[in-house]
Amino acid sequence: MNKNMNDDNWFSQFNWSGNPFTLEIQPSLFVGYSNEVKEIVRSLDEGQKFILITGSTGAGKTTFLKWLCDKYDVIYLPKPPLDEKELVDIFKATYLKPTIFQKIFRINGINLYNLAEVFNKRNKNKKVILLVDEAHETKVHVLEWLRSISDQIYGMSLVLAGLPKLKGDYLETLETLAQRVSSEVELKALSKEDSINLVKKRISFVGGNGLEPFTMDALLDVYKRTGGFPREVIKLCNSLVHTAMEKKSAIIDNSYFDATPEVNVVDEINTHISNLTDKQKAIIDVLSEKASTPSQIINKIDISDYQSHGHALRSINNILRRLTIMGLVIREKAGKAFIYKISPKLKSVTVNA
Repeated sequence: MNKNMNDDNWFSQFNWSGNPFTLEIQPSLFVGYSNEVKEIVRSLDEGQKFILITGSTGAGKTTFLKWLCDKYDVIYLPKPPLDEKELVDIFKATYLKPTIFQKIFRINGINLYNLAEVFNKRNKNKKVILLVDEAHETKVHVLEWLRSISDQIYGMSLVLAGLPKLKGDYLETLETLAQRVSSEVELKALSKEDSINLVKKRISFVGGNGLEPFTMDALLDVYKRTGGFPREVIKLCNSLVHTAMEKKSAIIDNSYFDATPEVNVVDEINTHISNLTDKQKAIIDVLSEKASTPSQIINKIDISDYQSHGHALRSINNILRRLTIMGLVIREKAGKAFIYKISPKLKSVTVNA
């Protein structure tokens, strides 16, 4: 191969128009979760009022919602409204845009209390779907208002998507909403076949053919190391592509991975989990909610048993290094600092537990 080959030339040898493994959300490339997809589509087609989608970070919730956006007429919110006013503004910017008459005379009589009534008159019982992403960040009172308005609007389905804590933190305390959830799915991880299909579909999207330049052995290693989490599959494939480009290689095989043999991931992780100290468990709990720096972790755990903040920080850093070696967390560069997050292996074990 030509040693002077640049990135575009490397892509062109496979007829790729660009790198297929970027993290840009492409709804048309959504794969897997066939049973979950059938359940949600059926519920929306039936006009069910309250639907819940949960899953760990990187499981594909946002891509699923975007796929639904292409299939239905929806209001998609990438983040939940901050307050009641923002909730009203969202409807006013979509289905309740002011008429010419209202603009001329600056009439703005829509508020939280008459929103449903105005909406029903304007929409005339047409189906409307409200998709709320990152719903685990919703304030409780806003969630209550979402429930109340959805109850009052004819033909409206409310879909809440978020981390598993959405169910534990909110639905267990908001009984009025929990009782109304008619359909619920959890996106865990892709199967081996779906993980390979994800790679194949992305390659096809940029003009490639089949799995080239990946060998099947390489993709099986990708699956083992990512636990089948879509985002992790894409990130690892992106890394492998860049390595191949540096090597000027036209084949990505399992020689790109460590030569050490694979052990049973589930058994390995479960063994580590069973031997965790209380402090290690506390740190894992923090990271399961959100990727964090050591300083951020300290603010979320009990450090009263340390002599000082400095002692606590040194100890936390040592624990994080140990958890990284155990394969329970991974470390990534974020600006000038390092951020820690739950590893794909640990995710794959916990979501399937």
